[in-house]
Amino acid sequence: MESAEKLSQQHPAINLPDGTQGKSISLNLGYQLVFCLILATPFIWLAWLAQSNLYLSNQHAHLITKALQALQHGRLEIIGFTYPPLPFLLTAIYPKAITPAVIAALAGGATAWLLLYHLSEVPFPAIGKIILVFSLAIMPASLFIATQSLGDMVTLLLFLIAWNQFIRFTRAGETWSGFVAGLVLGLAFFFNPYALIYGLIYAFASPLFYRWENKPHLQRNWQDDLTLVVVIAFPTLLAFFSWSYLNWIFSGDPWRFLNDPASPLFTYMNPEVTPVYSIQAALWSSLNDIARLPLYPLIGIIVLTISKRRFLAYLTPFMVSTFVRSFGLAYPQPFALTIYSVVAIAGIPRRAPRIWGWILIPVALINLLIAFSTMQQSSELRSWENLLIDQKPESSDEYELKVAQIFAKAPRRSILTDDRSSYRIIARAETAEPFLLPADSEFILALSAPQRYVKYILVPTSEVWGGDQVAARFGNGAPADFVLEAAWPGWKLYRKEGVQPLINQPIFGFP
Repeated sequence: MESAEKLSQQHPAINLPDGTQGKSISLNLGYQLVFCLILATPFIWLAWLAQSNLYLSNQHAHLITKALQALQHGRLEIIGFTYPPLPFLLTAIYPKAITPAVIAALAGGATAWLLLYHLSEVPFPAIGKIILVFSLAIMPASLFIATQSLGDMVTLLLFLIAWNQFIRFTRAGETWSGFVAGLVLGLAFFFNPYALIYGLIYAFASPLFYRWENKPHLQRNWQDDLTLVVVIAFPTLLAFFSWSYLNWIFSGDPWRFLNDPASPLFTYMNPEVTPVYSIQAALWSSLNDIARLPLYPLIGIIVLTISKRRFLAYLTPFMVSTFVRSFGLAYPQPFALTIYSVVAIAGIPRRAPRIWGWILIPVALINLLIAFSTMQQSSELRSWENLLIDQKPESSDEYELKVAQIFAKAPRRSILTDDRSSYRIIARAETAEPFLLPADSEFILALSAPQRYVKYILVPTSEVWGGDQVAARFGNGAPADFVLEAAWPGWKLYRKEGVQPLINQPIFGFP
């Protein structure tokens, strides 16, 4: 009874008999959703502005193309086991360019709200809290992730939710929060493969964080620590092995989603610089990211001086990026900078002295100066920045849109192409009906005898990451009974003799 009274004093809404509790919770949740929407509004506007200038990120184009294939053929299995599945399924709700952008923006608004909510419990001056979140939210890398990278943005939001629940589990002993942290990390795996690594780090760090109320350290045994690890790690491991099992059942390869060239590790997340393949080079690459974000090491000093136990967890993004890059895998700089930013704010201890709030303000402004004055490593991020500054579509986007609009009117399954290279054109066409793609049963037959199955063949002229089956077969010339109809930068179109031309005029001056 005494503990119940204590709980009632801490949470007055719990034992109200007149139903006020439910109304209070609903009202509180409603306010939070409104604040999230308000904070997401600038991201939504920025996404709309980029789209109005014909910008489409590689990740979103990839998701739209797969969603179109699945919906228009009426079978999810036609695209195989697209990974990560949840960004694809969310995009499939309305497979247009605006859909993943808006969902990413909403996740960005929710992330900003959670960070502000955390800072509300830190004794910093109000202006300092606003500048901190603002300086990290408007970095080019953060804005790009929050508008053009659905999978990465939702992953960051889930990591933040998991971190908050993890702290409540380890510091307050709330077992339910431990389960929630594990479940959220398991969900994050279906948005990003690196969630598996983060989940295991969270799990194995839990014995270091956990505050035992009634059991001294010397009385703890390995079963206690193992229980803590399992609570956090089990959902993530279950997600990983269940998805591997499904891949094995339906494709014969349990690791298809990791080693297939169409997987996110190689396609829209593939590095635009030479993979490093060494600890030293990976370490240097990660240190270069931190040099662009002075707030991260400074807040790390605060964590180290106030809450030493949390410092290892604070270094998790640095350790993961170095580990992943040392194997030559993709860990894009925009994602790295954004996760450093989120961890930096979420990692500020609640009992940090007020003076630190004033010290962080000029560093936050320096952080902004560096973000806007240094060149971005990602060429996709640079092109996005230039588009927003110049307010003028790039010529390559204009080519894609015009060609896509022409192809959208072609007969069903009449254009042979490989969506590993043509996914952007398919996404801009907003239909997969005119295309015969590797997921279709007739694709292999069409490669051997295109005269019997298709009227047109779309071939890339530049090298494609992971290979392009159509380019490998017809890259050196048209097959029998086909002629070159048109060519433009990066592409050429073959037409079957006697078939009505698709492109009756030069495209932007390219015959």
